[in-house]
Amino acid sequence: MLRLRMTFGFSRFVKTGIVMVLACGLFAVACSSGLIKSLGGLNALRQHLIQKYHDEVSVTLQNSQFLSIVFVNSPLNNMDADKRANRAGETARFVALDYEGIKSIEQIWISFVESETHLIVLHETRSLDSFGFDKNGSPLGDESKKENDARAPVIKFNPARNETDISLTRIQLEGDMDHGIALVPHFTVSGDARQSATAAPETVTLDFASYARSPLFTENAPLDIYCNQRLAIKGFAQLMPASAGGTDESIAQFLSARITFGSFQKMAAARSVKIKLGSKVFELLPDDIQALARMSAYVRAAETSSEP
Repeated sequence: MLRLRMTFGFSRFVKTGIVMVLACGLFAVACSSGLIKSLGGLNALRQHLIQKYHDEVSVTLQNSQFLSIVFVNSPLNNMDADKRANRAGETARFVALDYEGIKSIEQIWISFVESETHLIVLHETRSLDSFGFDKNGSPLGDESKKENDARAPVIKFNPARNETDISLTRIQLEGDMDHGIALVPHFTVSGDARQSATAAPETVTLDFASYARSPLFTENAPLDIYCNQRLAIKGFAQLMPASAGGTDESIAQFLSARITFGSFQKMAAARSVKIKLGSKVFELLPDDIQALARMSAYVRAAETSSEP
């Protein structure tokens, strides 16, 4: 089976007595109220993951910065590594959004192990896979570096038209580029936005790309966007005509909606953003919202407005 290296002391999780050693180490220093509060949050997180996945789960915190989640003897151990990777990504995204202590976390490590007990007291534990994420749920490694970040603004100036196109490569709302949904926001302004902030455009286009084994949308999809738990944008995303996009295992669909730039600014300035597209609901990560703010920074401040 695939073995991935584990850093920052996490190799200890694959040694004998994984759960017992970690639990004893934590409770031995649980005399401070801050750690007691932290343990309460960790226990709540563990219980949620157990209820959600029906797996045995170990949740520990090292140096108040490195959160480790270990799935012990999960049925996914007998499946391919991609399914474990999908579980890890889904779990990291949940932690980034819902774990109360996420502000102090630097990295999230999610591992899958096999554990056996022999002669009652002898424990053998073997690591299958380990996946690292940052506090926003983004994978660690070369793919998460800024220069390769799909959320970095893309600025293209057209001197013939004296216009600048500003966009993001994508915000991955769900899954991946083979099976998932991504958001691509973009707008065009007059002048060279690389040199100085320009006047705001009237509208911003939100394009949604869906890749699935079967079509997810059969018609224009209702689109509701909530900023700080309040409805800020309400309308429809138009389903584009069928194309030859996708792969042998997935069908590509594209939807598009236009919102005012003022509404886009609301999204970029919000603490939380929830997008409802048809029956799908997505929560933007903090880095997703920050990416919208970086796009907005290329435009001079404009008055916010509500959707008609």
